[in-house]
Amino acid sequence: MTEQGKYLPLLRRELQEYRNSLVLAPLAMAGVFIFLLALSVVFANRLTVVGNSLVEILGKNSAGRGVNITISIDEEQSAALDYPGEEPAANDPSAQEWDFGRDWTFEPQTRTAGPLDDPGAGRPVNMVLNGLHWVFLLVMLATSVNYLLGSLYNDRRDGSILFWKSMPVAEQREIAAKLLTACVLAPAIYLLASLFTQLCSAALAMAAVRRMDMSPAEVILANLDLPGLLGAQVGGMVIWVLWALPLYAWLLLCSAAARRSPLLLALAIPLALVVMEQLFLGSDHLSSAITAHVPQRSATGADSLGFYLLPPDWRTLDYTGMLGGLLVALVFLYATVRLRRYRLDV
Repeated sequence: MTEQGKYLPLLRRELQEYRNSLVLAPLAMAGVFIFLLALSVVFANRLTVVGNSLVEILGKNSAGRGVNITISIDEEQSAALDYPGEEPAANDPSAQEWDFGRDWTFEPQTRTAGPLDDPGAGRPVNMVLNGLHWVFLLVMLATSVNYLLGSLYNDRRDGSILFWKSMPVAEQREIAAKLLTACVLAPAIYLLASLFTQLCSAALAMAAVRRMDMSPAEVILANLDLPGLLGAQVGGMVIWVLWALPLYAWLLLCSAAARRSPLLLALAIPLALVVMEQLFLGSDHLSSAITAHVPQRSATGADSLGFYLLPPDWRTLDYTGMLGGLLVALVFLYATVRLRRYRLDV
């Protein structure tokens, strides 16, 4: 059996055991989003029909009392005003000041540079679709953390580790399969669900715009940069995995080492080390290193992990910090394999 064939059963096992959070959750999110958007399109169309009916009814009820202004200008530039209703008083200043015989000049405004004229400008539709994508990212982060904390702890708690120990599977492959599930399978599933939701959202938005008697090409497609959207989200996901790998490895280590609560262990040790560093050394290098490898959305967006509005600038990334994080992740994974081999219960 090839090396790839040895990992496929392990990956299928992870997807079966955590099907709700890794597979059904993104599909359910996509279905709910698309249903709500489709409902909003239908509901908006109903509002448009009701609004037009109300306008017609109000127009009929106000017949004879409304204001009907007709302006006619002949070739000699003289104007006539037809205003049915009360005649203005002779001494009314407004009647004397308002003179339609004066010269009027119509100067249409020139079209300002739009999103298509400036390649670096953000597209409004991209911003909206990125908002949908962020929801998937937040849910993926929560499910990944929950999966990694429980992947090695739950089978020790219920005793199923003894069954898996009887299988001819090395601990290294088991840990690698769990890490691949969190770093490859989960991001791929959530990314595909997010992209499908965004494409359906754009299509529904075009349908809504068309019902409003507007051009979908001008309103939606002109403000949508699909290559930039894909580049930002796929590139952000790659950076997410590379930078968050130390965090994921640490969560696996805590899952293999914890006797009661993996989450408490994962939070208590870093917090204690950060407090000790600040008390005894007066520095914050450890806290900066920890926060640098946690998926986040910064204020400037320059060092964001995964949450990108524009494609990430690969030239400005801190590759030294990334390499250091990967080395730390290897240390955590080695310790996880050792604990997995000898710790069989909680």
